[in-house]
Amino acid sequence: MCILELREIIETLKSFQLSDYESRTYANLVLMGPAKASIISRQSNIPRSKIYEVLNNLVDKSLVEVMGGRPVEFKAVTPEVALKNLLEKRETEILEQKRKIETLSNFLKPVSKEKEVMEGVWTSKEGGWKDFVNRVTEMFDRSNEYIYVITRDFTWSSKQAESLKKCVSRGVKIRTVAMKIDDSNYYRAKWYHSNGVEIRLFKTDVHPRLILIDGKEVLMRLDRNPIKRESFSFTSIWSRDPALVKALDVYAKSLWNMAKAVDFSKIKIRPKNKELVFESE
Repeated sequence: MCILELREIIETLKSFQLSDYESRTYANLVLMGPAKASIISRQSNIPRSKIYEVLNNLVDKSLVEVMGGRPVEFKAVTPEVALKNLLEKRETEILEQKRKIETLSNFLKPVSKEKEVMEGVWTSKEGGWKDFVNRVTEMFDRSNEYIYVITRDFTWSSKQAESLKKCVSRGVKIRTVAMKIDDSNYYRAKWYHSNGVEIRLFKTDVHPRLILIDGKEVLMRLDRNPIKRESFSFTSIWSRDPALVKALDVYAKSLWNMAKAVDFSKIKIRPKNKELVFESE
């Protein structure tokens, strides 16, 4: 057998969770037949100080048998039997791990939605935008009845858009109060409108972004520079605290009632300054 083939056999044995020494010793012992430890050490290129430890490990794993005599000899169990034993042992270990997972799953269950109170505050740095979008998407996925949104820019992402469409398809009423509608956000606003979102306008320069779900949870975004358009940092506050959610639920509904309905068919762009206006104004 060439050295390359022997190396391939050793690598295969290592995939059965044998160490490098154990794999080399077993492979050479199969090829040699019964042998003394000193010969096995020399043939396998294993230090003599380590060979008895390695052989004992292989005996414990039912891969090697000890033969009588002085000094004793060691014999490899045939690969058909030995590797089958290893495989059965691994299967037993996997089944045991599955049982442990089931046990842990029963004890380590997530806190139910009704028991969650406050998840706290996080400040956006490099990963803040991604965290914010993920949070919004998760909230949309949990919605059952209604969503109120207060926005300036009509933030859009493919992940959020897909979640919104699912909300609309299962009958969730989505109402958005826009702080402004101009050439910077018109097409995003129109996309939301075209996909089943009711939109009203409440003109203001500064206002926290707000998302409120079913009167059960709220997400506020506080921009450090509320008039900046790009690359701004912000702090997001998410909560299920009943008192806070109730107060903001009442506020969002009141703001919706005060806001002006938007008719997109009556919006046009002035050619000179590209501002968007209502034809009726």
